[in-house]
Amino acid sequence: MAVRRAILFGNPSAQSGRAAGAIEAAVAALATLDVEAAVVATEPAGRTPALVARTITERQPDLVLELGGDGTFNEVARGLLSSGADVPLAMLPMGTANDQGRSFGITPGAGSVAEHARIAAAGHETRLDVGRIVAKDERGAVTGEALFFDSASFGLAPDILAARNRDRAALDEGPLRHVKHVPILGELFRDQAIYVGAAIDRLVASVVEPSRFSAVVVTDRFERTWIALTDLVVTATPIFAGAWVLAPEGEPDDGLFELVAIETRADWVMRVASDLASSPLRADRIGILHREHLPAARFDIRLGSESTRGAVASQIDGEEWTAGEHFEIEVLPRRLRLVTPAGFVAPWKSK
Repeated sequence: MAVRRAILFGNPSAQSGRAAGAIEAAVAALATLDVEAAVVATEPAGRTPALVARTITERQPDLVLELGGDGTFNEVARGLLSSGADVPLAMLPMGTANDQGRSFGITPGAGSVAEHARIAAAGHETRLDVGRIVAKDERGAVTGEALFFDSASFGLAPDILAARNRDRAALDEGPLRHVKHVPILGELFRDQAIYVGAAIDRLVASVVEPSRFSAVVVTDRFERTWIALTDLVVTATPIFAGAWVLAPEGEPDDGLFELVAIETRADWVMRVASDLASSPLRADRIGILHREHLPAARFDIRLGSESTRGAVASQIDGEEWTAGEHFEIEVLPRRLRLVTPAGFVAPWKSK
C-alpha cells in the first residue's frame, strides 16, 4: 500500500531547538514524495507512549515516524505497539548514539533528513524483535517492567549514562548553561563531549570505588557464571553505545538476543580514546568489540555487587532504568514493523 498519511513524533525543542528545523525539513521532504506528515510534539516525564497510542488510534495513519535519539525511538515504538495498530515505524535519527538507526545503515543528523524521508517513503520493512525486561526484588516481587528495542545493560555503561544526565542537567540549569548558546562550543558540550566527559569521570571513579559485580545467567540455551564484570549487555540490534558492534552475526528478526560480558575497563578506555581522537560532532566510527556473544530467547539474570549499595545500575535503549540484582528478559519475536533501507548490507558481517 502506498504511504499517503503519516504522523511524525519529535521534540522541536531538542538539541537546543535545532530539532525544529529538522522536523520542518523532514515534512517538506516527505511532501515531495507524496507523503502528508502531521507533526505531534513529544511530551516529557514519560507521557509520550500514551500520547503516541492515543494519536495513532484517533488518526489511523499509514506510517509513523520518529525524529530523535534512541530514547525517542523507544517511547514512540512502545506507544505504537500499545495502540495495537498494524502500522510500520520509520526512523529520522538525530540523537548522540543512534544505535537503532546505525544498526540499519541510517546515518544520523539533520544533514541526512532528505535521505531519511526517502527511506521512509520507500517503505521497505524489517520485522524487529522486541525485548521485555522485568526487575524483581529479593522476594520475587516485580519492581519494574518495560519494553526495549536496542539493548539492556548492567554495570559501568548505566553509571556513565547517569553521570552524563547529571552533567547535561548542569549544562541546562547550572553555571554552564550559557555555554550551550555559543556556536560550535555549545554543540560540543551538549552532545558527544558530555558523554565522553562522563565516561572519563566514571572510569576514574571505578578505579577507587567498588564497581565490578558477579553474574549468574540462566537462559533457554545455556547457563553461565562470572565472578567480576564491569558490564553485562543484552543486545537486540548490532550496535551498542554508538560505536561498538557487540554481536556481528546477530540478526534483528531471528527471535534471539545476544548476551555479552565485559570483564575489564580496557574496553571502555579504548572507546573513550576513539571518541577523543575524532570530532565529537562526527561520532560515526564503528568498531567490532571481539567478545563472546551468547544467543538466547529468555534470560534470568542474577547480579551481586561489590558495592555496599547492593543493587547494580541498569539501562535500556540508552536511558537509565531500575537498579537491582534480579532481572528477567524475554524476546518477543518479530513484534515491530520497522522501515529500513532496502539492500543494506552490514559492513561488520563476515564475508
